[in-house]
Amino acid sequence: MPAIMNGTFGLDTALRQELAELLPRALRFARSLTRDAVAAEDLVQTAYAKAVERIAQFEKGTRLDSWLYRIIQTSWIDEKRRDQRHGNVVSFEDARESAFPGQAHGGTDRMFLQAALASLAEEQRAALTLVLIEGYSYREAGEILGVPDGTVMSRVARARKTLAALHDDDGKTTDKDSIQRGSS
Repeated sequence: MPAIMNGTFGLDTALRQELAELLPRALRFARSLTRDAVAAEDLVQTAYAKAVERIAQFEKGTRLDSWLYRIIQTSWIDEKRRDQRHGNVVSFEDARESAFPGQAHGGTDRMFLQAALASLAEEQRAALTLVLIEGYSYREAGEILGVPDGTVMSRVARARKTLAALHDDDGKTTDKDSIQRGSS
């Protein structure tokens, strides 16, 4: 059995530090996938546990953040598949959104942006988050998401178009059902 050091199995200090520094970005990416703070924390915890278990698979000299984001996305896909097999579980935020559909854009920009991002198709939201918020190139985002960089470009372009259309509808109520979603 490997020696346990501070809750990690033989991780060197530099790697442990880099994982700790990635935590806020990992949470932000997970939140963009889950649209729920608690679910994002659970997802990141699962991903970090998998990363520590599989640290031997990480190739030194490659990007740890890309590797971790891939684990987060794969874990999210696994969770969604598991939920589909076992039935839907509705989060508090989703229940609140369906109880009070549509918010006027006249609110704060941050609330509008959160609602607008949440309205995007999952694939578009993930690509947009990686490219525009996390600063990855299209190629790097494609590697993380497991799709060609051209696919990332089109997803980001469709997401931008949708966000611009929502913003241009300033003052109108935006019901989640009335938002046109692009295909992935």
